Amino acid sequence: MHDLQIMFVMAIMFFLIVAIIVLAIQYTRGRRAFDQEVERTRRKQRQIVRLSQKLKKTVAELARKREIAEQIPLITRKLTEKLPKDAFPSIAIRSAKEFFHAKQAGYFVPIEGSSDYTLEVGVGFSPDWQGKVRISSDEGILGMAIQKKVVVAKIDPLSSSGRRSSQPSLEQYGVEPDFVAPVFGVSGIVGVLVIAGSPFSLDEERKYVSMLVDILSTTLQNATLVNTGTSSISLDPLTGVSNRVFFLQRFESEIRRTENYRQPLALLMFDIDKFKNINDSFGHSAGDVALKKLAEIVQKNTRSSDLVGRYGGDEFMVLMVLMASPNKDSVLTYANHLREIIASTGIMVPMKDTPIHLTISGGLAMCPADGQSTTELLRAADNALYEAKRKGGNRILPVQSLALDGSIMDFGRAEQE
Repeated sequence: MHDLQIMFVMAIMFFLIVAIIVLAIQYTRGRRAFDQEVERTRRKQRQIVRLSQKLKKTVAELARKREIAEQIPLITRKLTEKLPKDAFPSIAIRSAKEFFHAKQAGYFVPIEGSSDYTLEVGVGFSPDWQGKVRISSDEGILGMAIQKKVVVAKIDPLSSSGRRSSQPSLEQYGVEPDFVAPVFGVSGIVGVLVIAGSPFSLDEERKYVSMLVDILSTTLQNATLVNTGTSSISLDPLTGVSNRVFFLQRFESEIRRTENYRQPLALLMFDIDKFKNINDSFGHSAGDVALKKLAEIVQKNTRSSDLVGRYGGDEFMVLMVLMASPNKDSVLTYANHLREIIASTGIMVPMKDTPIHLTISGGLAMCPADGQSTTELLRAADNALYEAKRKGGNRILPVQSLALDGSIMDFGRAEQE
């Protein structure tokens, strides 16, 4: 009997132990499942937070795009009205503050007889800034924008280089600009636009800063030409296309636009094959007629957004603003099409009863692939032009060959000269 009792107790204990083990396993499994569910819930919550943040960002971006779409036409209209020249900087500053939601916006101009700049008109600046505070033109982010002749943002690596404590800068006066953008008049930089305290992404807003100063620059240039009665100074008196000075100014402007908007350019430079023979055979009046007619043909067969200019003598240029990622072959096709139209057009000149036909030779350079400055691109296109001459003329050649040091190889201009 005693043994039976012991066995009974042991059996109960065994079942209790088994039950405890089973319960422990079930608890562990349940706890693991609970923890997994908690983790899933937390992940879903984090995902909801991320989606919510993304949705907020998307809503904000859409609101910003809608605001931009509404504001740009208004700003453009304000800056293209017929107003006194000195009214436009104030309009630009007010527009900049509203458009970029900036805490500060100012238009700084050179001080007469000095290289320093001072505030002409601004919002968000202390009243004692206007005409009194002097800012060095080679210091801080303002100096960098003037030196580089492009829009500079505070996120740019070069914007904070070269500061000297002895020179007055915006930064020394406690102004940390988001952007500084040079404004160009007829003969160069006439002022800089300073924007600070914008809540938007600087990378996204840079193109709109460029757009604003481009409109302001064009407006000031036009106002200057109209006020001085010298709008004709931009044209070549013989052919009616842009003269060399105006073309190069516009070329420089488009280079800056390329840097700001990442919008590529193409430069076609060409001249008339054996043009000297026309002057020698029929006189200079015949040569003038040929140049006029050539200019007419080129202008008729280029887009209104392209710029045609006379570089000098019988040498012409066409500056083309291109869409994103253009194919050089497509631009070359256009250039050759233009060459063929010129060659097929008969031109009546004095001292000759039958029409003459012109052929041209040219060089085609692309920005930024073949150069990133007016000097580099002109040299590249010029060298390609002379290679086209060397190969017999009546052809357009793209820039292709580079020297070992990365400069454009001279295709034998000395040989031609």
